[in-house]
Amino acid sequence: MNKFVWLIRREVWEHKAIWVAPSIVIGCLFALLLLAQHLRIDFGTPFSALPRDGQIVIHQFAYFFVAVIVFLVMGVIAFFYSIDALYADRQDRSVLFWKSLPLSDAESVLSKFATGIVVIPLVAMIGSIIAQFVAGGGVMARLAMAGQPVGLWWHPEALGGGALIALATCVTAMLWYAPLVAYLMLVSAWAPRAPFLWAVLPPVAAIVLEKIVVQSSYVQDLVASRLLGMYEIFSRRGGSGDVNGLGELADRLGRIDVAGRLREFYGSPDLWLGVIVAALLLAAAIWVRRYRDETA
Repeated sequence: MNKFVWLIRREVWEHKAIWVAPSIVIGCLFALLLLAQHLRIDFGTPFSALPRDGQIVIHQFAYFFVAVIVFLVMGVIAFFYSIDALYADRQDRSVLFWKSLPLSDAESVLSKFATGIVVIPLVAMIGSIIAQFVAGGGVMARLAMAGQPVGLWWHPEALGGGALIALATCVTAMLWYAPLVAYLMLVSAWAPRAPFLWAVLPPVAAIVLEKIVVQSSYVQDLVASRLLGMYEIFSRRGGSGDVNGLGELADRLGRIDVAGRLREFYGSPDLWLGVIVAALLLAAAIWVRRYRDETA
């Protein structure tokens, strides 16, 4: 176990973008709040006129959108990390050094997979919580300087709700994106060159061929669902049309049953079939790394 932890620490040390990216996002958010000259949005209804529960709900979902920004950025980092994780070792021949050590191919692949599917979401969760504090503090400061009510930005229910949403997003991302990361690892272990193209072109070609031959969009829907499907848990459903006023927005957001959607999501076969597919793809990546010509 200690050896496995050190392998993961090595990945984090070598790939500084894992911890630099959320720092940049938080810095940009802080700079945006400092540079904002006017922080005033006309919702039609005074925010202070809303009931306390409605105000807290809006604060929670504001924190959720801050977390989404961090998670989307870290998702891009995870994509490029996974596509390069095993290919880079072959490209610079460092795979020869690692194979000379008492390390199995399974340990090497699994440590990189754990970095992509566990460490990066955890860093995203921590970064999103810090970003929520920065956003809340910045908004409160700007509102106070403008002579407007600061609301409940640092209320325990608002901050706690934002943190719980970040935690739920982190755990859900680990399970939902496992097959995608495993697929990228397999491509990274096999691709003779340009692993990005080998990873992206096959699904794009499948989507185009399906459109032309059978005129359906099953593959496109599958890819879109695997990329963004988990965010539907926190999206607004059951309502249509524009939101008329802040009160209606708070009412619609308050009707979103996040706990119920999470139970439905974790009980869906798509999630657990994806975990099984991820295990099979990881086994294939380990096999390819073991027998792939490292000089290719």
